[in-house]
Amino acid sequence: MIGVGSALVSLFLVFVCYSLTLTAKRADENLLMICEKNQKNEKERGKREMESQRDILRVIEKEIKKGSASVAFAGLGFSEECYHLVDSQAKMNQLLDYFFRNEEYAVLADRQVKSNIYAEMGKRLNFRSARSDRDRKNMEVAAKQWIKKKHPTFDGDVYVENIRCFLDISQEELEKRKCTVNEQDTTVLIFSQKHLEALYLQCLMHRRNAMQEVPELKGLSETCNRIYRLQDVDVLFQCLLMDQMDWEEEKLYVQFSTIYIIK
Repeated sequence: MIGVGSALVSLFLVFVCYSLTLTAKRADENLLMICEKNQKNEKERGKREMESQRDILRVIEKEIKKGSASVAFAGLGFSEECYHLVDSQAKMNQLLDYFFRNEEYAVLADRQVKSNIYAEMGKRLNFRSARSDRDRKNMEVAAKQWIKKKHPTFDGDVYVENIRCFLDISQEELEKRKCTVNEQDTTVLIFSQKHLEALYLQCLMHRRNAMQEVPELKGLSETCNRIYRLQDVDVLFQCLLMDQMDWEEEKLYVQFSTIYIIK
């Protein structure tokens, strides 16, 4: 009886061990499949991004041939001054007034304001320029309603990021487009709507991939670097401000701004 019992125990142990081996093998196979699937998805995403980037470049080239300003995206610029805490609803309202050129900032709304591109947040991201003063005000109201749905506390959870979007244009093109407005020398750059939207998309794509090239921004707090890495943050608002171009070391740039809420 003892011998039979031992044999049964041994058989049971062999069965258990074999089952565990099969389970471990299946787990390893499943893990390998998941890794291979993730790698495949990453490759596919990379291919889609490359193709999207090519599509964007083709759009820009086509619009330039049709008469749009010969301007191309040339990179993003980050600095220690990029991030600012939004510590109250009043500060948020003031920021939105500035971005949309409303209320006290209405004086900034010249003819070039139609070149600004604003993101319309919601279930599906949309972005476009404002068609009129009334449209800008309506867009700001919609932005405030979206932000309200995210329930910001303004207790260290909301930041605005202002980065420079550098644009490439030749000196020859700049000379061609010089003119005098109100007895002042200036340069007029005319963009098609498709060209503007393509520049916005380039900013968006390069901003998302920025941390892959530079993992961390020196001189910034951990909170700001967390936002820079897009780690556990949601976008409350975003815009590309083309109406106030400026120069930095002979490089032309416009402002690409995003308001984030930390989850």
